[in-house]
Amino acid sequence: MMIENGEVRQRGACDVMSEQFQELKNIFSRTEDALNVFMGILEPTIENAKDEHERLYFHHIYEEEEHRQDRLTMLNPKLDHFINNPETSHPSNHEFVRVLQDISLEKFGLHNFLEHLDLALFQFKDTEHESSLQSLRDMTNEDYQTIKTMLNDLNDQFEGIVSTEASIPTDEKEDKAGHLKVDMYSSQTSDRNSDAAPEPEPKPEPEKERRYKKGLTVGSLKGR
Repeated sequence: MMIENGEVRQRGACDVMSEQFQELKNIFSRTEDALNVFMGILEPTIENAKDEHERLYFHHIYEEEEHRQDRLTMLNPKLDHFINNPETSHPSNHEFVRVLQDISLEKFGLHNFLEHLDLALFQFKDTEHESSLQSLRDMTNEDYQTIKTMLNDLNDQFEGIVSTEASIPTDEKEDKAGHLKVDMYSSQTSDRNSDAAPEPEPKPEPEKERRYKKGLTVGSLKGR
């Protein structure tokens, strides 16, 4: 029950929906700012890459996040519409269903960003960027846990039209073998490990490293 302009009215489904969309908008706005910081760190790394393997590796990450940034630029104004017009939030509104599916896709985008930040923490360990990346990582992990809960609630509310297979990362799929999953991203262990920095990977032996880089140059990929 709420008091508004001296009148008492029942808190309804429209109010709840408007609040849920506002919280999602806050998450996506935070991640847009985080993307700008992250991509700003990657730009000089791509420009000054020591070899084509490193350039291709960070270019790929940069491009994926740039694509996501473009998607969020289109999605956030649509969220504004449903925040301000909650009475249009119903399954018979095709635009509303499309927005729910776009939100579902951005759940996966947030998980992908979390992995990209962990990968960058290996690259930028003991540098001026490590603290900033760790802060972005912690914030993103918290937002990801929040959006998972919100998507489950919305999916229950709208009888399964929200979640799509494309929104479920490998680490959370029930039909995937354990060796294809990373423990710290699985739903069972993500909370426990949320504050732990990723362990650095052992460096490959020089001979193996040379063979690996030789097999992943831009030229060799174009030839496939």
